[in-house]
Amino acid sequence: MFNNSSDDDTPVDYNEEVKVVIVGESGVGKSNIINRYNGGQFNPNSVPNNSSFFMSKNLKFGEKIYRINLWDTAGQEKYRSLGRHFYKDAYIVCLVYDITSLQSFEDLKTKWYNDLKTYGEKYNVLAVVGSKSDNYEKEEVKEEEARKYAKSIGATYMLTSAKTGDNIDLLFDTLIRQYLGPDFVKKVQEMKQEKGEIQKVTRNTILEKKKKKKFC
Repeated sequence: MFNNSSDDDTPVDYNEEVKVVIVGESGVGKSNIINRYNGGQFNPNSVPNNSSFFMSKNLKFGEKIYRINLWDTAGQEKYRSLGRHFYKDAYIVCLVYDITSLQSFEDLKTKWYNDLKTYGEKYNVLAVVGSKSDNYEKEEVKEEEARKYAKSIGATYMLTSAKTGDNIDLLFDTLIRQYLGPDFVKKVQEMKQEKGEIQKVTRNTILEKKKKKKFC
């Protein structure tokens, strides 16, 4: 199981660095996803970044510590030319869209995925990430459509909400396990199954939660 090896500023030795790049249109919630994963709270008043945003997190598995370096690239068109620098040495890439914005999904399929194919030479783990799943009432991109697209490009698909925290830890946990290989995945899955730690959240489970609250 992954454990946060350090929550303070104390220097920690690590065995390996893993660069994760998160791309997508401005306003889709990339920074909120990173902040939530790193133990922060959701900020409903956050504004889109005008530059890159970086955060790291140390994860321990067994005797090894992995430093996960998370990069959020600015989504504005004028910063796209900087993308080639962020993709360098990135082994995990998340393509993020907002489920309430069809345009953000179309831009993901054209601009952002094309940039990745052009500049992302080393990545070996790819994900299509739907953000803001808590706002499903305004959904413009069907989960089935996004999942089908992810499969067509060989990517993992995950529906997330930085507001509620749904699937945020699971997203990165899954991608890091894919990066580390099948033997590692098997060990982690066995341990998590024993403890029943993480349950994947889909649109159906979100709807079930809403129904339970309504009738309580």
